[in-house]
Amino acid sequence: MKPNKSTFATDREIKALKPTDKEYTLSDALTRGLQLVIRVDGGKQWVFRYSSPILKDKNGNALRRRTGFGTYPFISLETARNKAFELKKEIAIGIDPLEVKQELKSQMEIDDKSQFHKVVYQWIDEVISKKNAAETIKDKKRTFERDLFSYFCEFDENRNILSSKPIREIHHSEILQALKEKSITAKETARRLLADCNRLWIFAISHGYCDNNIIANISRETLPNVEKKNLAKITDEKILGQLLRDIDNYKNSPIVRNALRLLPHTMLRAQNLTTLRWEMIDFENKILTIPRSEMKVKNKNLNDFMLPLTDTAISILKDIQPITGWSKWVFHGVANFHKPMSRESCNKALEIMGYDGIIAGTKQTTHSFRGTFRSIIETYAHEHKATFEVKESILDHHEKSEVVRAYTHKANYTEQARELLEWWERFLERVKASK
Repeated sequence: MKPNKSTFATDREIKALKPTDKEYTLSDALTRGLQLVIRVDGGKQWVFRYSSPILKDKNGNALRRRTGFGTYPFISLETARNKAFELKKEIAIGIDPLEVKQELKSQMEIDDKSQFHKVVYQWIDEVISKKNAAETIKDKKRTFERDLFSYFCEFDENRNILSSKPIREIHHSEILQALKEKSITAKETARRLLADCNRLWIFAISHGYCDNNIIANISRETLPNVEKKNLAKITDEKILGQLLRDIDNYKNSPIVRNALRLLPHTMLRAQNLTTLRWEMIDFENKILTIPRSEMKVKNKNLNDFMLPLTDTAISILKDIQPITGWSKWVFHGVANFHKPMSRESCNKALEIMGYDGIIAGTKQTTHSFRGTFRSIIETYAHEHKATFEVKESILDHHEKSEVVRAYTHKANYTEQARELLEWWERFLERVKASK
């Protein structure tokens, strides 16, 4: 049965309260607003009711609110009364306890999300992954994990992250120290990391994780200068001829061999070469088309990349077709047939063949073929007479000036490029035949 009176004053009275077939509530006789809810199952829940000093209902009256203190007897009568008195003091000076509680909860959630490692992963997921190739995303993530996480994260014995310092608590001197350490062994990586940190902090500010961009206080001049060097490339015609013959005789993998055979006739970047799909090849019109979104320069105002294919390039593609034609990838993985070939496969093959630079002038990588092409066609400009724009179009280089690009972004050099590539095809045949 529900007790006759609607209040209680002592622990003894509370202990004597029994559940009924309906939930009922009693008020503390001493503390106005403190109540005890007796549930049907016998549980007793502390509740504090009050009028908000700052929130109003639609009629302009103070909004009635309630908050819980826990259950009796785990929270004693004395403790519940003390809590009620404390809240009354806050209400008396215009503070709404529930609003404070909600703000603290929100701040705790922000504190959790603002841990350095979580902000990095969120930035990579929401920004980097939408504008970059998978390999670039992987590189960004690996760089932060390798070069910065050790400064700001706590790990378990298996190197799993337990927590990390909130990004707003990181001082610019800490980041600077980490970057200087990295610059000792990898100056260019340190400079790229500085630029990425600047982007990260701007992202963090926009999400409310911190208030200031501490990276703005770090000048590039505080890091050691990077001595720029031209990438190694073969330009000696005799060595180039031997390289072409060695590629033809490479036995380890027909997939890698044909990728290397195609490379001197297309000068594709490693990412584009290894992710080449059969749907991109138009055998009838002898054209390779790669969506702009998959090129290094992803400007939507630019056309998709179109490269004329010479007879030799078409022949190489037909040679590999019986092996990989069933797949969507022209050069699928050597070990995993359902993924594209690794970007390092061609580089490793070149090293195996001895083009590792141990002998001066013999260093060649996948990317080097672009430099080889650009250097040699410049030397023989009097023969092919191709314009600067045509040469650059084959490599998908674009004018950096936005003003100039606005006039040239739809220019089509496909047929002129075909003429230059046919000259280049004859040149390669000539150097390969001469020993």
